[in-house]
Amino acid sequence: MKIERLMKKARHRMFEGLFEGMALVSDFSRRQREIRDLSDITRDLPYDGGADPACTLDVYRPKQSDGKLPVLIYLHGGGFSMCSKETHRAVALAYSHYGKMAVFNVNYRLAPKHRYPAALEDSCRAYRWVTENAARFGADPSQLFVAGESAGGNLTLGLGICASFERREPYARMVYETGITPKAIMVLCGILQVSETTRFDAQAIEGFSGRWLGVHSKMAQDVSRGYLGRGWEKPSPETALADPLLILESEARPERPFPLVFAMVGDRDILLSDTRRLETALSGREAPHEVKYYPGVGHAFHMLKGNSQSKRFWGDNFSFLRRNIVRG
Repeated sequence: MKIERLMKKARHRMFEGLFEGMALVSDFSRRQREIRDLSDITRDLPYDGGADPACTLDVYRPKQSDGKLPVLIYLHGGGFSMCSKETHRAVALAYSHYGKMAVFNVNYRLAPKHRYPAALEDSCRAYRWVTENAARFGADPSQLFVAGESAGGNLTLGLGICASFERREPYARMVYETGITPKAIMVLCGILQVSETTRFDAQAIEGFSGRWLGVHSKMAQDVSRGYLGRGWEKPSPETALADPLLILESEARPERPFPLVFAMVGDRDILLSDTRRLETALSGREAPHEVKYYPGVGHAFHMLKGNSQSKRFWGDNFSFLRRNIVRG
């Protein structure tokens, strides 16, 4: 047990360090500095009335724009237990500059100190705050998009459900009662069912076998245990929104049209099957969607600069935004 705890800490530190390192490298890029100079950045705004210091967001906007800006809420990944708006500042800056958007880059409380539904509850609060305050930043909440990768993809899909299904959870009602459904949600290499992560143990993925498959399935179990705590192995009505994919695979029908979905994953990502299931579920519902699969790359490949598939993804993603943003 002691060895397993040490291994879990090592896995956690390895991935958190990777994201922090990529953020630092990006800071020193000449192009990144130029983009920052062309941007207005407002930091550490509380979206919960200041009740919890973790519940803050940053706003990124291009200094020069014509008319009101579309809105993007960005939810970082990190297995619900690591990373922050700071580790994902380059992502927020890219969406703001190249997408010509007001980007609200959100921090939320982290597991295991704050288990489900803390991260989703905070995301719902941030959603409500953005819809109420976007105009202060020259942005139009009727042109609202939500995006996130990995755990953030889970939260993004959860917000799509909260906006379109009239549910009983108080935090879900916060979103539904805004009356605003996102124009689109962008679910990037998401873990879309947090329970039953043992499903990855025997999953055959090219490039994953033996020890490497074991490491990645262990990491998925770390995420599930950390976020859900006791009872992490099985789906439960009490943790239904931790498994938003299961809701879309069910017979439940939304009260409002489900938002347009852009989803992507690398074909060597341990989470590949979740995006495939999402595509099947959306097709079965005849819900509009666009799903992209990128060959030869693994989890969160789009965060790596210089990767050819990363460049392809960003081209696809900005093309999607251009086709779906209506500018006044």
